[in-house]
Amino acid sequence: MAFHLPLTAIVTVSFLLSLSLFFTSSHSALTCSSLKLPANRTYANCTNLPTLGAVLHYTYNTTNRSLAVAFAAAPPTSSGWVAWGLNLAGGGMIGTQAFIAIPASAGGSTVHRYNLTAYKSIDKVEAFSFESWGVATEESGGAVLIFAVVSIPEKADNVSHVWQVGPTQGGKLSIHGSTPDNLQSKAALPVALGPAATSGSGNSSGNGNATAPAAASGEKSGVSERFGFEFYFGLVVALMISVVAL
Repeated sequence: MAFHLPLTAIVTVSFLLSLSLFFTSSHSALTCSSLKLPANRTYANCTNLPTLGAVLHYTYNTTNRSLAVAFAAAPPTSSGWVAWGLNLAGGGMIGTQAFIAIPASAGGSTVHRYNLTAYKSIDKVEAFSFESWGVATEESGGAVLIFAVVSIPEKADNVSHVWQVGPTQGGKLSIHGSTPDNLQSKAALPVALGPAATSGSGNSSGNGNATAPAAASGEKSGVSERFGFEFYFGLVVALMISVVAL
């Protein structure tokens, strides 16, 4: 005997299936273990940043207060930009001095220094108010990496680091999105935190005196994603069972 579902039930199931895919099909976040760095790039620590699926490898040298970093994130589009920088006043975007990698006309990416003085004001500069060197960028598996070494000023004891991704238009930077991930992409600088503890490895290694990253934020994000998938998948299955029972 043929079995026919009511039209409203079919529409409801289709909608919830689409909804579940919407909540679970976002691009996979980078992790310390999944991101592979070049063989000549080694760092003492790595942290999975809490937003934008970004990763920060780093080594801190207490002797000269230098912080070597390898930041990685996936831009929103193939022509998008990624950024990582410091705010010496401990704030968010405004006041940040950032390295921003953008697509190069000849292919690949190029990285420059910018001062973010206001929400709609960004100035390209030759140097920051603190020393920085060894700046480079490259692409790997859809992610853009920024390499740099920065010197943390002695009197800067409330430093935050800020990261971001956004689109370009006509080869120029365009404003980033306004999702919670975009608006919450800042944290206390890892070297300002407690006892050394690495949240991930990848191919991080080295002999720097880096201290701990923010507490397991990346792992919390992973738990949240797994919960979201299980919840929506379970919801769809439960609804399908109830419809069949009609």
